[in-house]
Parts: sequence; C-alpha cells; structure tokens
Amino acid sequence: MSPAPRLSADDWAMAALEVIALRGIEGLSVEGLARQLGVTKGSFYWHYADRPQLIEATLRVWEQRGTLDVISHLETVDEPADRLRSLFDLSFGDEVHGLVDVAMVARADDPTVGPVVHRVSQARIAFLERVFRELGFTPGKAAIRARVAYSAYIGHFLVRRSLPDDPVLAARANDYRRQLLGLLSVDRPGAG
Repeated sequence: MSPAPRLSADDWAMAALEVIALRGIEGLSVEGLARQLGVTKGSFYWHYADRPQLIEATLRVWEQRGTLDVISHLETVDEPADRLRSLFDLSFGDEVHGLVDVAMVARADDPTVGPVVHRVSQARIAFLERVFRELGFTPGKAAIRARVAYSAYIGHFLVRRSLPDDPVLAARANDYRRQLLGLLSVDRPGAG
C-alpha cells in the first residue's frame, strides 16, 4: 500500500474551492474533503485547526487568485478593448471559478464570507470601471457599464447552473461573449 499523499494547506484550500463550486460553502465538510482527497482528517488538522479556519484560508486564496492575480495579469494588456475581451474570455470561459464566485456571492450576508465578497466585488468593479473609462466612457457611464458587466458575469453562471444543457450558453459561448461585449461597447466614444 502506498503512503497517503502529503498535502499542503494550499492543496486543501484549492480542493475546498472545487467543493464550493459544486455544493456551495454549506456543502464543505472536513470529512468529505478528506475523503475526496484520499487522506485522513489528520492531514487536515496538520494545517488547520477547524473548518472555519479552512474557509478563511480558502477565501484568501479565492481573492488572491481569482481577483488580484487576474487583474495584475490583465493590466499587462496594453489596449483597453483587448483587456476587456481577455477578461471576458478568461472569466466567462472558466466554469469552475464562475461557480465558486456565484457560491461566494450567495453567502455575502455571512459574517466571514461577506467582507471578502465585498472587497472582491469592489476590486472587480473598480477594474471594469477603469477599463470602460480608458475606452472613452464618462465616469458615470463607465460605473454603470462596470456593474452591468459584473452582474452579467454572476448571472451567467446562475443561468448556466439552471440550464446546464443550454446550447447558446455552452456550444456558442464565443458568440455569447462577443454579443455581450458589443452591447457593453454600444455608443463607445471615438469608435466608428
């Protein structure tokens, strides 16, 4: 019999994100996660004192990798239109992380989850606003379009969850994203 794999704290947090994508935060249990990873709960307790500590660590990983790292990467894209297109391709095309985002937003009233969701949402909307301003929209119009874009993103994954076999959302995802980008870019100053 081979020895159980050595898991890091990050391995547990990443596995927790996968569970959250499928079952939400309420579906996350230490026992279930250990079973999924093929290890004993002892491995978990080497890294975390309890489930709440795992959730806090998972929230930090989610915020860093799903928001701060993505924004940092996208800021290397010079043209704002290309930056927005890359963001849409990256975010709308990532089923697992999209479902994690929906699960987190659904728990925005939780005292542990809520402050992180608020920070993440603010950072994402601020980034979108900046891109829309760079595209030539006034600050007011950029603010509205940023919120519409973010709402469309969260809503997209809610609809995908309720209509998993929808051909427009699945097979024609590129057309769907292009049309959404087109709608958000209508009346773009200087675009002809």
